[in-house]
Amino acid sequence: MNLTREQLRIVEHSGGHARVSAVAGSGKTTTMVARIGHLLESGAVAKNILILMFNRSARDAFQEAMEKHLAHLNKPLPEVRTFHSFGLRLVNSFCKRGALPQYRLVTEEYTQERIAKKVANEAYRDAGEEDGFLMGEDIEEFLNFIDQVKSTVRGPEKIFRELDFPSRFHFFPEAFRRFEEARKRERIRFFSDLIHEPLMAILDSDDLARWVANRVEHIIIDEYQDINECQQQLIKTVAGTRAKVMVVGDVDQCIYEWRGAQPEYITKRFAIDFKNPTNYQLSYTFRYGHQVSLAANHLIVHNRKRDKKICVSHQSTSHTELSCIEEESGKGVLQEISAWKENGRSLAEAAVLVRLFAQTVPVELALLEAGIAYRLEGGADVFTCKEINALMGYLKLGCGSLADDSSEDRHKQLEAMFSQPHLGVRREEITTLATTISLDLDKGEGILKQWCDGEVPPFIKKRFTEAAETWKWLQLRSHSGPAGPFLKKLVQKLKLYEFYHSFSARAATAENRVKTCKAFINFATIHNLTMVGLIEKIHSLQQETNVEHEESLLLTSIHRAKGLEWPLVILPGLENGSFPLYRELEQEGNLEDERRLFYVALTRGIEKVACIHPPDAKLKRNIAQYHSKLPTGSLRASRFLYEANIGLSSALGRLLSGKSSDKDLAADEVLIAERYLQALGVKRKLIQKKATTSSTTKQSTFLTITDVCEGLMVFHPTFGAGTVTAITDKKQGRLTVLFDDHGEKVLLAAYAKLEALAV
Repeated sequence: MNLTREQLRIVEHSGGHARVSAVAGSGKTTTMVARIGHLLESGAVAKNILILMFNRSARDAFQEAMEKHLAHLNKPLPEVRTFHSFGLRLVNSFCKRGALPQYRLVTEEYTQERIAKKVANEAYRDAGEEDGFLMGEDIEEFLNFIDQVKSTVRGPEKIFRELDFPSRFHFFPEAFRRFEEARKRERIRFFSDLIHEPLMAILDSDDLARWVANRVEHIIIDEYQDINECQQQLIKTVAGTRAKVMVVGDVDQCIYEWRGAQPEYITKRFAIDFKNPTNYQLSYTFRYGHQVSLAANHLIVHNRKRDKKICVSHQSTSHTELSCIEEESGKGVLQEISAWKENGRSLAEAAVLVRLFAQTVPVELALLEAGIAYRLEGGADVFTCKEINALMGYLKLGCGSLADDSSEDRHKQLEAMFSQPHLGVRREEITTLATTISLDLDKGEGILKQWCDGEVPPFIKKRFTEAAETWKWLQLRSHSGPAGPFLKKLVQKLKLYEFYHSFSARAATAENRVKTCKAFINFATIHNLTMVGLIEKIHSLQQETNVEHEESLLLTSIHRAKGLEWPLVILPGLENGSFPLYRELEQEGNLEDERRLFYVALTRGIEKVACIHPPDAKLKRNIAQYHSKLPTGSLRASRFLYEANIGLSSALGRLLSGKSSDKDLAADEVLIAERYLQALGVKRKLIQKKATTSSTTKQSTFLTITDVCEGLMVFHPTFGAGTVTAITDKKQGRLTVLFDDHGEKVLLAAYAKLEALAV
């Protein structure tokens, strides 16, 4: 293996513990495999080396790399384990020693969900709640709470307070205790118990702690930024005084906070638990070129919870194009993919990554219209998500065509309608209600009114009454008319968005549901479809999903993309308020979480990263003038595109890649770029623009016709950057400007509000 100096120093590390801070795409696997080879050649025995990974795919990939690159040693190789498989080994050993009871490991999720649903509802009712109900999302949030508690040793009450759960979930700690009692009665264990149980047993027994410790000489942990408290304490115990621990990770990719991961574990905690570690860096990326490296550095430097490393593209890394594309209709992804295919490239080489799955809705519809095959991983597609199913059900009821659907489709849409907004009864009752009304839709209003007669809480009676009124309103509507305004009025009548925000367990979930609806309504509006026309259009597009294709485009979330890479990465929906998600910023530190997520997204691309955002004249100006500062006032495009200093990052990146011959680059902030040049060993000075004071800013005026000459680069608040090509009438102040994104325009200088671009 050809190793860099940085990698070689890590491979040959001797002495105590070591912490390796690695950038994205820095060859961590190559380095760690070489490190293991070095240990084996130095006399270490395979059984005395413990290698830990966080998931099975990473474990399998690492095992395969070891077998490929270390076969020449003709020695037994150490076993690579996930944390959970290591925990299972400890559980089995503790059971044999009598330290833990013999329970059955259950891997089926439905068993855990069954117990969680039962105990959560019992605890909820016992808490005396009347005006409310537990939805499927509430149970999912309770399951998340269980995992959070079992990632720590601090107990359910402390975790509930620390994570600031909504007050309506105040029964979670009691429900957790009941969950554990039920689990133990059934004598079963789940995956979350495989680390938590043996650790708690160790903490309760000094004899057990001594028996576990000092059994291995070396411990190597990959993706250490994902570690949680239980895993950290377990490793500390297992290492004892004998093992030398080497961890590899990137604090800037710590994006699994809901699993208990925290940036502090790699930046501070490791050095506390494993004294005097040697610190190494893997600062060269072999994945992407200078443009992306520079943008990633400019972005992530805004975070405080990190180390001070800088990401640098290795000289062997090819050029990566970073582009910003304006669009509002969902066509941006289609344009990028069409151009990609025209160049003879495959759909399998590309990925569309989103912050919220709602951002895939306009993308899916555009791709279906164009006949481009795709697959959605991790979320419900446009035809199966409950939000759109509910809207389609209401739409068909208003058009009188709901009865034309198959009984299965009609039942599915009715269940979605009665859950959004929710009627406040159990899921079984929703199913029965949908079955009953499905048999005779004309009696829907009466059935809804009669359903809750008798002793029912007032809030449930109110919801059924409102549902009956909506049913009547829909059946009395004209079947004609535009779909967009109808759906907007329907959403208002149902108070659907208020329902999502009030009853969704997480802010991100509520925003995802709201934006899913808005994307669907926007599709109807942009295409100027009638109510009947929208139904027909969706039905037509749905037929496209039944066509088999040899290859397809991947649509997935940024969270699921971590650790992966593609030649083309497209990032749609980069709108301020969606990414970063404003409602996630109510707690301190969440902006840093969101920024790390964007850093991960940005660093998945190999040849091109396309950032798609709504039109934003301020961003155009910043890019054209190589500005990094956030402008005052509201922003349309994501603030992260501003922070990434796209203009300077792209210009300097092209220059370093030989794609440009610009001699002088001037920007308002050159510190990060100069650090980058220094790391590359490139002797080039950038021009630091003088800061403009507020007083001079107020005194500045827009260009007059006398200030303008042919060839002058200017900025227009609507059309962005451009170049003056002609002064057609100096007396009237008429001139022609060729804009980068909008072509040639004839303007009057007195009204155009043009500014000179000094670049």
